[in-house]
Amino acid sequence: MPQEIALIPYEQYQRWLVEISPPWLRGVRGASFISGLGTALDESTALTITGILARFADRAPEDALIFLGTERALIRYSGESNDAFRARVLGAWDFWQWAGTEYGMRRWLKVAGYEARIHEHFRDDPSIWAEFSLYLWPYRPEFITDRWDDEVGAWDDGSNWDYTIAGAELQRVPELVKEVKPAHAKIRSIYYVPGPRDVWGDEMFWDNRMFWDDGTLWDDGTVWDDEIIWNDEIVWDDSGVWNPEPVQIYP
Repeated sequence: MPQEIALIPYEQYQRWLVEISPPWLRGVRGASFISGLGTALDESTALTITGILARFADRAPEDALIFLGTERALIRYSGESNDAFRARVLGAWDFWQWAGTEYGMRRWLKVAGYEARIHEHFRDDPSIWAEFSLYLWPYRPEFITDRWDDEVGAWDDGSNWDYTIAGAELQRVPELVKEVKPAHAKIRSIYYVPGPRDVWGDEMFWDNRMFWDDGTLWDDGTVWDDEIIWNDEIVWDDSGVWNPEPVQIYP
């Protein structure tokens, strides 16, 4: 059932009509009539105001939001939450301004709930100059993961979200990329990293090996703090967090 927008309360007519009524309408029966008329006018005004606000993407109910998306040439993907689609509708101006650029792709994916790292493969092999791969981290987990009442995380209890990507995202993500990528560009692969982007740097290389910013391999067996090895599935400083292995979600 479509989500309904909350009715905007309005109570001016009921009070105002009683105040301006002539003396002969201020008796018991006259006041009741004027009060009832004022209530009807207040309800009509509240519906009018609410209907006008439904035209704005940040307040529109679900059925109106679909039409607003259509106006902006955006479709709602299967399984996409109302809030996730609303964020894209609100970001439509930026989408059409930057579509077809690397910056636009990162920006659009962030609106959709992801932080993105784009690797253009021509940097490794000029013969595949049109291909690129994506690494994605959750930026808005409530947009891209499963329900928050699954005993992993809750909406407002201060706990962490479950970073397991929802099944519907396996279809939505490639479609989001295809609608914003440069026309000549070809997606080679998309990876999802189910954890916050905390220790990964933007200067990493993505040639099937993972590097830290200083150029050292993250899984080369290097000993950290003279006692703990990074890739032994133990937190290297006993208090930090690292990202888990990337999971290929496309193709």
